[in-house]
Amino acid sequence: MVVAPGVTSGPVDSPTATRWGHRIVIGLTVAAFGPYLAPGLRTEQVAVYGAATLLCLVGLWLRPRFTGTAVWALGAHLSLVAVATIGVVLPPQNHTMYEAGDVVAGFDNIVLPLVVVAVVAMLVGAGADPARMLRGVCTVTVLAMAANALIAVSSAAGVESDLLARFRLFGEGESVADRAEQLGRYSGIFNQPAEAGVLYSVAVLAALYLYQRQVGKLAVALLLLSVGGVLSVSKIFLLVGAPIGIAYVILASGRRRRLVAAAAASIAAWFAADAYLDQWDGQRFAMRLLPGSGGDDQLSLYTAGRVGGQSSLQQAVDVMTTLSPASGMGFGGLRVAYDNGWVEALVVAGVIGVILHTAVLAALALGWLRNRSHRPESPFTGALILMLIGASTGLPALTANRCATIVWLLLGLLLLVRADGRAGTWWQRPGRGQHRQPPAVVPKPVPAAALSAGVRQTR
Repeated sequence: MVVAPGVTSGPVDSPTATRWGHRIVIGLTVAAFGPYLAPGLRTEQVAVYGAATLLCLVGLWLRPRFTGTAVWALGAHLSLVAVATIGVVLPPQNHTMYEAGDVVAGFDNIVLPLVVVAVVAMLVGAGADPARMLRGVCTVTVLAMAANALIAVSSAAGVESDLLARFRLFGEGESVADRAEQLGRYSGIFNQPAEAGVLYSVAVLAALYLYQRQVGKLAVALLLLSVGGVLSVSKIFLLVGAPIGIAYVILASGRRRRLVAAAAASIAAWFAADAYLDQWDGQRFAMRLLPGSGGDDQLSLYTAGRVGGQSSLQQAVDVMTTLSPASGMGFGGLRVAYDNGWVEALVVAGVIGVILHTAVLAALALGWLRNRSHRPESPFTGALILMLIGASTGLPALTANRCATIVWLLLGLLLLVRADGRAGTWWQRPGRGQHRQPPAVVPKPVPAAALSAGVRQTR
């Protein structure tokens, strides 16, 4: 194709690669919400590693192209993997009361994000349209979390299902979700309310991006996702995801439609709360989160006792200072609660791991700041990164079960993978993303003989 000087050609995608890329990322997203296939084996693990293996076998392992942000973020994450390997090759002596964790499970937690990004990079490098894949991931995430909210509503209404045990811990013993339901916290298919809180937050941001011009769909999505997030009583959703979603509605361009949809969802939620709030046995637990209603130690309440002199996180930190403070215990870590991204990095890779985990988040944030623009993908990316930083204080949001696959699919498509020879993100190009521009029409040259004969040039 010949392009006139000064005219920018639109992106060239392979229809076949786009079709298969769309199917694969949708399959991975659906798999993230799938059940356990066996004790310790989730559907998403089979899907992610299987897709990566298949793409490598067909020769796509040479195709990935990454942005400058990916070099720093993935480089820091790979360095964390290298440091964690030290604890496996040269395990420090454990003289504490805490047992070592599962090395295979810990390895999977840290390596799976790299494999997810590699799959995305291979697909985009082969010619798949990243904009269409992004819409597919967002759509499945919103629909799946809306369905999970309906499951939570049915659980709150007293409907019990043995099938949920297959999504939590393969039905082996009492799960965290079972104990949470005794307090009126309903997380649907998720084993921990914190996991549900992260993905409800991601789904809210995805809906605000996906349905920014469709008021009806956005209002319904926000209503269902908000109800699900409240029923889980996840502090990540209530204190991090929801405020960031509100800021997204107010600050991002095209706010008029979002405000209308948010107002409609709020009114519907008000009537629903007025009718059913008194029947919800988790009401008292949720109301404790209001400022001034949780006693003297509101910080301890907001962090579920994870912060403070006798907190669970402090116990993990104290143990690590006596064992291997520099490089950690390796992939397995310890069987001690560390519901925090930095504490997990400390246990697995020591102080070096804490620095590298911070470097990953900093690289993502700085990469977005350098690439931000007026396009809809830009505020979506910024809100997602801000939410992940906040969520990491209550859960290892970058490595947690189910969350990691969805989060890194989005990060890969939005910030880490490039689709052309330029260094920036694909959505900065005129023909990509929600703000597409039609390709320029180049006038066909008219022979000089025709012009001399009086033929008028047409466009």
